[in-house]
Amino acid sequence: MQRTLLPFLFVLCFIGFQACEQGAKEQEVTSPQISTILEEQFDLRNDSVIFSSGTIENFDQAGNSIDVYWLNETRDTVLRFYRKYDNNQQLIGAEYYEEGDSLPNLDTVYFNTAGQKVEASLNAEGIVTWKSTITEDEAGNEVLRRYENGKGEPRGLDSAYFDTKNRLVKGFYQNAAGKKYSI
Repeated sequence: MQRTLLPFLFVLCFIGFQACEQGAKEQEVTSPQISTILEEQFDLRNDSVIFSSGTIENFDQAGNSIDVYWLNETRDTVLRFYRKYDNNQQLIGAEYYEEGDSLPNLDTVYFNTAGQKVEASLNAEGIVTWKSTITEDEAGNEVLRRYENGKGEPRGLDSAYFDTKNRLVKGFYQNAAGKKYSI
């Protein structure tokens, strides 16, 4: 009886070894691949092939916009905009410099009667010279920003679209006449 069991055990061990080896090969094939992302800096002033005008915006580690630079056709900075946040990372105001300014213009943030956040620019006398009224979606994403001059006349709008994970996927700027300038 031992003689008949020995070949049978040998065959079982061989089959088991082959199965373990095949399982190891399958595990190698199905193991997850790790990819890396290379973050690059892009400066419209130096890197753009087609350039008529543009903006450069910088963000802090929390994703808050901290400064914006508007550039003209000759790649000169025509407006510098610096945002200010409180200790809870809530936007409370900003200051900006137009071309040739030595003192900043001041911005403030408040909520209108409809509960929408409004960013308003004030002149030296504290009078609103322009404002943007912000509409948010259910997740708190800023999906629409309507601009008005100090007289309350529409000056354009920015619109943004977010995916299901609240990531910005596209947006556009449209002037008061309805022409889209950037997407």
